[in-house]
Amino acid sequence: MSKLRTLAQIGRTFGLRDGALRLEYEVERGSGLLGRRMRAVAGWDHWSLNRIAPGLSAEDLLSRRREGHIKFFFSDACTIKPRLQEILCAEAQQSIQVTAEQILAGNLPYFDRLRYACGFPPRWYENSATGERLSPDRLWTTMRFASPDYGDLKYILEPSRFLFAYALARAYTLTGDERFPTAFWTAVEDWANNAPPMSGPLWICGQESSLRILAWSFALFAFLNSPATTPQRTSLLTSMIAAHAWRSEQTLGYARSQRSNHLISEAVGLWSAGTLFPELRYSSRWREIGASLLREAALDQTTSDGLHLQYSFNYQRMVTQLLLWVLRLAQIHNVELPAEVHQRTSAALSFLYTIVDPVSGQAPNFGANDGTLLFPLSSCDFGDFRPLLQLGSAVLNHPGLPSGPWDESTVWFGANVSPVPIASDRPTTTPPASSGFHRLGSTETWGLVHASRYERRPFQADQLHLDLWHRGINLACDPGTYLYNGEPPWDNALSRSAVHNTVSIDGQDQMRRAGRFLWVDWSSASGRAFASTDKAISDRFEGEHDGYQRLGVIHHRTVKFLDGGGWVVIDDVRGTGEHEVRLHWLLPDLPMKNVCNDPFAATFVSQDFSTSWNVFSSTPAESTLIRAGKCLPELSGLGDIRTFGWVSPTYGELQPAVSILHRVKSKLPVRFVTIVLVGENLRLESDSGEIIVYCENSELDRVSRATIESVAGEN
Repeated sequence: MSKLRTLAQIGRTFGLRDGALRLEYEVERGSGLLGRRMRAVAGWDHWSLNRIAPGLSAEDLLSRRREGHIKFFFSDACTIKPRLQEILCAEAQQSIQVTAEQILAGNLPYFDRLRYACGFPPRWYENSATGERLSPDRLWTTMRFASPDYGDLKYILEPSRFLFAYALARAYTLTGDERFPTAFWTAVEDWANNAPPMSGPLWICGQESSLRILAWSFALFAFLNSPATTPQRTSLLTSMIAAHAWRSEQTLGYARSQRSNHLISEAVGLWSAGTLFPELRYSSRWREIGASLLREAALDQTTSDGLHLQYSFNYQRMVTQLLLWVLRLAQIHNVELPAEVHQRTSAALSFLYTIVDPVSGQAPNFGANDGTLLFPLSSCDFGDFRPLLQLGSAVLNHPGLPSGPWDESTVWFGANVSPVPIASDRPTTTPPASSGFHRLGSTETWGLVHASRYERRPFQADQLHLDLWHRGINLACDPGTYLYNGEPPWDNALSRSAVHNTVSIDGQDQMRRAGRFLWVDWSSASGRAFASTDKAISDRFEGEHDGYQRLGVIHHRTVKFLDGGGWVVIDDVRGTGEHEVRLHWLLPDLPMKNVCNDPFAATFVSQDFSTSWNVFSSTPAESTLIRAGKCLPELSGLGDIRTFGWVSPTYGELQPAVSILHRVKSKLPVRFVTIVLVGENLRLESDSGEIIVYCENSELDRVSRATIESVAGEN
């Protein structure tokens, strides 16, 4: 395809308004105009208290907060201690203290689950994963987020989000140890000395600036009554927050052009700076801009059914956290936000309830996952969404979950958990069909199919991907993200079709990749989940997508949930000509036994149950297992398999997993039949024509191995 056509498609992807906003930003940056505007306000002298809040002394700034004139989620963090001790077991309390001690020793959390030795105060300009270092004198207006000389900028920016401040606040509240607030203020002063306003790489992103505003504000109130919190330090922090709000305001056109969590982050940062620091000269303007952009972003990015249009569950969690921060502060300050902000936040929370596993609290690792957990205020795992669900229920006055360690963030936000929790045996809820996500199965055993008609640019090529869950274990996984900006093959490679639980044709993606984050020729899928009998739950999905229509191929998928914990997945690939068709499944790295081919079968053993995977095809096929990028056994002609057999729970983390790869090279049509049996009560029988699934002696399902030209009306 010509470059001209690709450029035209990229233009259509962004649209006229967003393209114009992005072009304006790039022209300002490339011409040096943006750099000159930044240099005009460089240096902390420009942001001294007498400039940003004339007539206000540092002593008044601190005393107004200590006396409660400026309200926050809590008036004194020490009053939270008894409630935290009720929620947290002794082991969790000890873990909080250990984490804080590790921070003081220079081992900081990255992307919540990882730890790197970066010193304390952190070496702000060092990529702790590689040791590469960035010059603090480098102009941010000339930089990108990845470069051969400093690697992935996300690793350099992560400590400057100051997420470690939340860990220090939690430890201080439990122990009263003054080392923790002292450490926070030492880090603030060191950051100010090493990153003067607007001048260096740490000022590159308005979103990063906004997230610092939130972390610094939280820490100021958490350490408000500590002797380490002096008027001079409070004045410095206020100057830093004012500079960051101004910085974010300068590139709002770029944030708006992205139509993503960037805009919501920056709107929340501006509104929070204006609300929590009303003494600032521009506070009223920042509140107004923030509220207006929140309404714009809420309506634009979250559908009325609650799906966030970045098509990422982790980004949806991030956005919902930000909106809950604003809504809770608005309640405390008796401020009316646009009604649409409340409505779309409520819808987003309701949607998340439908895709979270009720046993583990985890959600499928669907879509881009950059490791963001903005408010790490619980002892739950990074992937556990229950702290968010409980916080949202409290802020929005919805029925919540039964109490547990996930209540902690609710306590920090000064909200009350509903006394009427959602019943633990409630009927399984399903996402709205318009969201493109379809849930099947019971509370204990369930699956989620993705089949979208994209309204906004997608970030992963994963139509008809299927996640399977049983008793809190993710039996068929999404690989996650790992790295956006790594060296090949890790340049956002886990966004590709081949590593998802779906079918790929001739080694190609369902859409055409035009950059690390950009797809053109968007695929479109249709489908529905329904109850095949009079059951109360959906137990069947039928759908297809047109991502390979350019090759003359259509992929149709049928998913059936069987009583007793079984799954039948039928993939029909229709079209003309001869093609290489691959079916891929990604499984957790569990012990396996009874592995055989022709047809493929393997049993994977977890702690309290086993899972049997069986794959059949209409024509002779080759099968292999791939663990951590290595074939077991070798199979020729697969190409580069380094990205197969991995799962990434958070950004920068890879864990071994097991890929089942089933390959056919044949004239179409081709059919794959995958049978997944959970537990010991299910069994199957097969011959050359049919596969029959039994629960003890009762037949549950019967499916043909043969292809058919059209699957319309198949039962």
